[in-house]
Amino acid sequence: MTTATAPPAARAAVRRARPDEAPALARLLADAFADDALMLWAFPDPDHRARVLPAFFRVHLEQCLAHDGVVVAHEDTAYGRLLGALLFLPPGVWEDPGRADGAATRALTEAIDAGRHGESARRLAAITHLQQRRHPRHRPHHYLAFLGVRPDARGAGAAEEMLTAVLAQVDDAGQAAYAETSSTGGAHLCATHGFTRFGETIALPGGGPRLAPMWRGPR
Repeated sequence: MTTATAPPAARAAVRRARPDEAPALARLLADAFADDALMLWAFPDPDHRARVLPAFFRVHLEQCLAHDGVVVAHEDTAYGRLLGALLFLPPGVWEDPGRADGAATRALTEAIDAGRHGESARRLAAITHLQQRRHPRHRPHHYLAFLGVRPDARGAGAAEEMLTAVLAQVDDAGQAAYAETSSTGGAHLCATHGFTRFGETIALPGGGPRLAPMWRGPR
């Protein structure tokens, strides 16, 4: 999750993403996470990182779109530009992936080009392994996977609007939510929306960044 300054010209409105927006949203998320500590660690080569991030996020977008799990923020004007996106999976999907999700995993492996960038492949495998070990299994929940805002729109409330919209859906269903944050800004955003720390931080190997697991029970 990312925060910064430079507000957009218009306030943010929130809606569900359309499938045809996947390419634009993949580029938006690649820009939003270009300076994220987790992505810098996972893709240490800057040229590779610039090439792979749009494909990386396209895979996750397609997976979440298949479950109606992408919310976007956009300028509240007739032709308002996209400002950010929140990707999430509903209860049961993370724990029991279907055929489409298996295809997403294979597509992600191809996008990384593991044959030429084995270090990135190993680091992503380490992230996935540690996340799976710590992921809560005691109660059904929505899994908030990625929340990103374009750099020139940070600090104007887009992240808050998207998170509020998704949590309203979660609350209406009487369900819980779980997320892992890779920044202090993301942890603060979650905390202000009722999340609390869920156990110890996830420490990535070799002095990598830490992820803070966050849990929000049913309301």
